[in-house]
Amino acid sequence: MLCYKDFKPTPISYVSVMILLLTITFGWLLPADFGKENGPVEWTQVVILSLATLVALSASWQKHIEPSRRKLFAVAAVGLFLSIGRELSWGRALYMDSTGYIPPLKQLWFGPYVYPMLAALILGTIGYFFINGLHKELLTWLKHDSIPLFDLAVVLIAILVADTIEHHSFGFFGERTELFEELWELASYTGVLSFMINIVFNKQFTAKPQITEQRVDLK
Repeated sequence: MLCYKDFKPTPISYVSVMILLLTITFGWLLPADFGKENGPVEWTQVVILSLATLVALSASWQKHIEPSRRKLFAVAAVGLFLSIGRELSWGRALYMDSTGYIPPLKQLWFGPYVYPMLAALILGTIGYFFINGLHKELLTWLKHDSIPLFDLAVVLIAILVADTIEHHSFGFFGERTELFEELWELASYTGVLSFMINIVFNKQFTAKPQITEQRVDLK
């Protein structure tokens, strides 16, 4: 089997690189409060994830993508939507008071419905995924088509650094620990957005590579 991968960054890929560089160079200058719950960094994450969700959904209308591939890319919107919900603590963050207190789900009117709805959404998505043969389409995509690996590398590196800062930084970042964790998460989400834009709109990744055969005439 032939494998087509692309490690080169595209113009949109440099946005996530810029976020990484800004985090490393100017993160120390930001107020520590920017990284707290409902802070500017978290809301920027929600905006980035929302854009990535819209891009994933837009795959359904892209004529240059094969129908089965459109479904595969569009179903990624579910995972992105769940990421938004997680960032907002499943809606709890919207009820934070002036002291920073966030009520538990059981105290909110919609609290009892959150986990049953999540379970139904996840199970429904898994069923849709297999009924439509998207598991086979996923394998075909990974084995044969060009994938923006640079974006994936940014996502993975940023997630690893964010986790290290949160759990293994030994207080090195002081009061800015949460800020730097959220900034690196923002970089990872920007990488996700770049990945989605590339696979949906960049024909370098959406078009199947053409394999040409050389004919040799023997006389």
